[in-house]
Amino acid sequence: MSSKIRCALVGLGRWGELLVEAGKQAESLEITAVVTRTPSKVERYCADNNLQLTDQLNNVLEDDDIDALIIATPHSQHFEQLMKAAECGKHVYCEKPFTLNSAQADEALSALAKSGCKVAIGHNRRFAPNTLALQQLIADGRLGELVHIEGCFHANMAQASGKWRDSVEESPAGGMTSLGIHAVDMLINLMGPITRVDAESERIAATCAFDDHTSARLRFANGGKGQLTTLTSTAMRWVITVCGTKGWAEIRDLDKLTFSPTEGALEENTYPGFDYPGLASITAALQGFAGDVLLNQPYAVSPHQIAHATAVLQAVIDSSLSGESVDL
Repeated sequence: MSSKIRCALVGLGRWGELLVEAGKQAESLEITAVVTRTPSKVERYCADNNLQLTDQLNNVLEDDDIDALIIATPHSQHFEQLMKAAECGKHVYCEKPFTLNSAQADEALSALAKSGCKVAIGHNRRFAPNTLALQQLIADGRLGELVHIEGCFHANMAQASGKWRDSVEESPAGGMTSLGIHAVDMLINLMGPITRVDAESERIAATCAFDDHTSARLRFANGGKGQLTTLTSTAMRWVITVCGTKGWAEIRDLDKLTFSPTEGALEENTYPGFDYPGLASITAALQGFAGDVLLNQPYAVSPHQIAHATAVLQAVIDSSLSGESVDL
């Protein structure tokens, strides 16, 4: 393998184009090919960006010049594509959610591991500077013992009406697969494993076929508790708040951090260059994937955390349907 991993992007929608742009800035990764169901829609884009174009996944799976897949397709397609990647020995960077249920996640992760393939998940918010600073506050003990965490990710998803996300099959429990899974990953990252989920999901003002208000009460292995909320019928909002015995800290968007200690002055920080969509954070995630493939440097999200987040996603779905809490 060369000093760069060569990737085929599977799926070229709005986020796929962001991945292409982010990939241009990655030192150890390059996107050289695109797989899409309708090549005619992206012929000009691929020509302008010097990308090989095909509508057949097998063409890139059988190409020895392709080291890895970057999967940015509809959620329900991920599992089959992950399994094919494992079969052909291709490393994988997969957009979230990894799969739509826990059994599929476990099977795909096992298959990739047995094939010696590296796997990464597209949680670019892990790489945002305010997230890294919050992690350091926690590691330094400045929050004390963590007792509570809250996460919300909202957006106006009206534009999804009539498109592939607009179904309960692709978007179970409302915004959980498109938005809330980011918050799930961040809560796991900061607070640790989740052991109980008690969720509700319903349509209040939705214009799409899926729910627009989903929330869950959470219990963590460390004894702390939490709250998760995702709305799909309001303006964009990303906030994570962590409360400890020495104070609370909050990240907003990808570039703001507030720390309020029980003793001392409020601290506020802004990190320029990371306003939405935070292209630099996507580049960092892709570069992290390349570092794992080339140098065996562990990716920020471990396979175990990928599996656990998928189990939490399934628990939110199951709890919201049954009206009962789910233990993990």
